[in-house]
Amino acid sequence: MNKRVEIIYVIFWAIRNLYRGLIMNNNKKTAAIVSLYGNSNFGNKLQNYAVQEILKKEGLNTVNIVNVPCLNNNKVNHTEVLKLYIKGWLRYILKGDKIKDCVDPKDPKERKKNFLEFNKKIANSKHFFSFSRLQEFDKYDYYFVGSDQIWNPIYGGLSDLDLLTFTQKKKIAISASFGIEEIPLDYKGRVKQYISKFDAISVREEAAKNIIERITNRQDVEILIDPTMMLQKEEWDRIVKKPKEMLPDKYIVCYFLGTETKEYISAIHKIAAEKDCEIIDLSNLESEFYCCGPSEFVYLIKTAEFVCTDSFHASVFSILYNRPFLVFDRNGKHTGMGSRINTLLKTFHLEKLHYTGNFQDVKFEYDFSITNQSLKKEREKAYRFIHHALDE
Repeated sequence: MNKRVEIIYVIFWAIRNLYRGLIMNNNKKTAAIVSLYGNSNFGNKLQNYAVQEILKKEGLNTVNIVNVPCLNNNKVNHTEVLKLYIKGWLRYILKGDKIKDCVDPKDPKERKKNFLEFNKKIANSKHFFSFSRLQEFDKYDYYFVGSDQIWNPIYGGLSDLDLLTFTQKKKIAISASFGIEEIPLDYKGRVKQYISKFDAISVREEAAKNIIERITNRQDVEILIDPTMMLQKEEWDRIVKKPKEMLPDKYIVCYFLGTETKEYISAIHKIAAEKDCEIIDLSNLESEFYCCGPSEFVYLIKTAEFVCTDSFHASVFSILYNRPFLVFDRNGKHTGMGSRINTLLKTFHLEKLHYTGNFQDVKFEYDFSITNQSLKKEREKAYRFIHHALDE
């Protein structure tokens, strides 16, 4: 076969396979993923990507319907959105609060760039802004709500979109979370009316299971691992990216969503000294590593000697990559969100990795063999739930 014929042959098969792929994709069923809006939130982006990849493995085309903040049950509350932006700016300018506590007032350009780069991995995202156009989204075969704190009233959760009030298609909650221990009285009626109509419900923590069972009397609610844990670490390796900043030879990673108290800072520095490591603080606005995106976030945890955090997803990736870590109680804003981390530690027999205030209890090395066995079983349980929900 001469060179010209060989090239024509290769082009022919490439076009044929592309055509067949398009035909097959047109015959695939479509799953809409209803998720939180989080422009610069590591956990939000990573769980959204994970749900997409899980459903793609099930042979589904996916569409991401991204909810925007500050929605009430009927319309976008533009006044509240504006108030939050102004409040965030004032805190940043007058008080010097960290940007992460604001509603994206102005993230550094490099950080935005890294998040936008990761967003390209989340296909077919459609931003939802108006409840008057809700019926336009009633055109998919399956609806998956979650994961993350999709039903947290503090974040505008339990809206008509989050509860899928507009469709009679199959509704599935995948590792959904309320993010709080108790639902405000004003929302209990909506939980009872709409969540009870879901075809299959899985949640991320015991508190969420208790809330739904108590309000709806449903006894089929399952607790599943977060979607980020349903993917193998080898699957996450495909998206990791080394930060362009110069990395120390050895380092511990700190990532706090709440306030780092003097006690916490003291413990972190003792750990760094014990491990002979430098500290990379992803929460510190002054740090060059604050500009990291989700891919860099995963890379840093994967390669860290130790991780200190009050974050659920930092704990998750520490488990996935078997990195020694320590969970601190969250201080400051939204302190009542500990149930999901407590459930995580309990599920994987890692309660000893919860900081008690006694530095002598800190485990600098940890055998993850039992944890890895539990993770395998939890993954199998999660995929059984998804298969059953789709086939039912």
